[in-house]
Order: sequence, then C-alpha cells, then structure tokens
Amino acid sequence: MNFRLIIQDQAILEIKDAFEWYEEQKEGLGYEFINKIEDCYNNLSKYPERYSYINHLYRRIKTNRFPYIIIYEIDDNTVIIIRVRQLKQKPINLQD
Repeated sequence: MNFRLIIQDQAILEIKDAFEWYEEQKEGLGYEFINKIEDCYNNLSKYPERYSYINHLYRRIKTNRFPYIIIYEIDDNTVIIIRVRQLKQKPINLQD
C-alpha cells in the first residue's frame, strides 16, 4: 500500500528557498536538490514507518547528498510533511 502525501505550505516555502539558494550557488544544483527531495517522498509513500521519531508524534527522513531533513507525521494512510529543514539551522519547536 502506498501512503498519500500532503505537503504543508511551510514545507513548500522551505523547499522553494533551498532550491533558489542552490541554484544561485551553481546552475542545476537546485534541481538536484529537488530530485533528492522527491526520492524521499517516494520512500515516505512506501515506508513511512521506517524512519526515526523526533518525538512521540513526528518523524524525520534525511536527504541524500544535501544536509536536509523532512519532518513528517503519519495519520492513518497519509503522510503529512510538516517542515523541510537544513540540519545546521536552529532547532524548531515542534508542538507535541
């Protein structure tokens, strides 16, 4: 069974910002970043329970090559993408 993915607005904005930053560094690098994010989405739609918990509600998956994590929760057969964060950013307060 594949899980349905919902990407919250904040996560979309964070992906957009990262894409633009990587494209400024090197043309095409932003698209490589997007491909790695999509790889994570594919894994989450198939195996969302495989990845570790941050707290009792949220889990995370790390992207390959880029220092980003995708923070998500599982609700029945839906994966809700909450945030996409660079690992070096200040930690966020995830409400329990």
